[in-house]
Amino acid sequence: MGEISVLFWTRRRTAPHGGDLVSLEHTMQALRAQKIVCDISDDPAHALEPYTLVHLYNLTDGAVALEYVARARAAHKPLVVTPIYWSHAHWFETRLRATRGERPEFFLGNLDEQDRALSRELFMQSEQFSRATHQLVCQAAAHIFPKSRGEENLLAEEFGAAREKMRVVYNGVNPDYARGDAERFFQTHNVRDFIFSAARIEERKNTIGVLRAWRDETIPLVFAGNAPDANYLELCKREASANVYFIGALTPAQIADALAAARVHVLASWWEEVGLSALEAAVAGCNLVMTQNGPAREYFGDDVVLCDPADPRSIHDAIRAAYDAPRQTRLASGLAERFTWERAAHTLRECYQEIAAQPQPFIPRANAEAWQAAALALTKLLHLRETFSARLETRARETAMWARELEAIVIARNAEQERLAKFPLARWARKFLR
Repeated sequence: MGEISVLFWTRRRTAPHGGDLVSLEHTMQALRAQKIVCDISDDPAHALEPYTLVHLYNLTDGAVALEYVARARAAHKPLVVTPIYWSHAHWFETRLRATRGERPEFFLGNLDEQDRALSRELFMQSEQFSRATHQLVCQAAAHIFPKSRGEENLLAEEFGAAREKMRVVYNGVNPDYARGDAERFFQTHNVRDFIFSAARIEERKNTIGVLRAWRDETIPLVFAGNAPDANYLELCKREASANVYFIGALTPAQIADALAAARVHVLASWWEEVGLSALEAAVAGCNLVMTQNGPAREYFGDDVVLCDPADPRSIHDAIRAAYDAPRQTRLASGLAERFTWERAAHTLRECYQEIAAQPQPFIPRANAEAWQAAALALTKLLHLRETFSARLETRARETAMWARELEAIVIARNAEQERLAKFPLARWARKFLR
């Protein structure tokens, strides 16, 4: 068997230093140490001739994932996939039922009824397209690599993924996160024994839900992460009390220092496929609070307190229970031994070798119904986006026309005031022009 070379195709909208990209970087490093040649790209037109196979990593970007499958099939290249999936159902239902008083971050009350209905339909169709994409790619892949048994079950139950094609590849964790300096963090930020969340400030991570849950407490709450949506960050800051700190994105070494100084790490996300930052926090010795919508028990057993992301009381009580418990030590050592990037790479290498040893190359394919469902979902989604775009354009033109009319009125008013100012009784006349 000759040299095995793999092209990792990623989603295009990968957040800077997102958990999936960090996991992939560590996985590729471990694969190279095991003599696997790895490249990474988000370009569907990337030449495939030099590679033994292609590996789709994260199916969040459905449209580009479909193009990847088509390109791999045309090039007669085997295809494997790491979906990184968990059910969105809890978030989906909560978002659709949102009211102004309960969840203003979801409420669409500022739109008229027609626009609100169109926005909801667009949201629902986006989810439908995502599901159709997952089903098609799971059919087309030679191997599927869920990151937990829980994800494996979801892929089988929701998308009909064949269990014989699936091999669980758990995330690894860098043991360097256990070597942080609490005093160094304290000297910089003047806070210790706090509640910490190393995650993006965004809707999916439910930052605002954690803020509301901890609003009446005095124990500091520290958020470290990028804020992709400036409006969401501003909404969070309006909800924040005096004990809340937003310290921006940190380097891995700075996060290690923060974890050494913190007492609890919280990820009350609407869903988590793994929660890489929770693994890092656990290795550092933090007590853990995590969403119930994810495989937290599979990774951490009973050494994690679960919460309902839709229920502020549930989040609050989980954080309080974790904070009041003794700082954990047993979990940290076990995780560093069990979850390693070397083990993840070993499983992948075995599957790559199995594919490379086949006399006939595996050609990605899916049945006609799967392609039809994905194409139909994409067609509907594009139509809705086009309709929404047209309405926004019409409204923009109406607004621009209104602005021009207002500007003309103001100019005429100012001109009239200047003319009247030249005559006696001008002061009297101006009263009637205000």
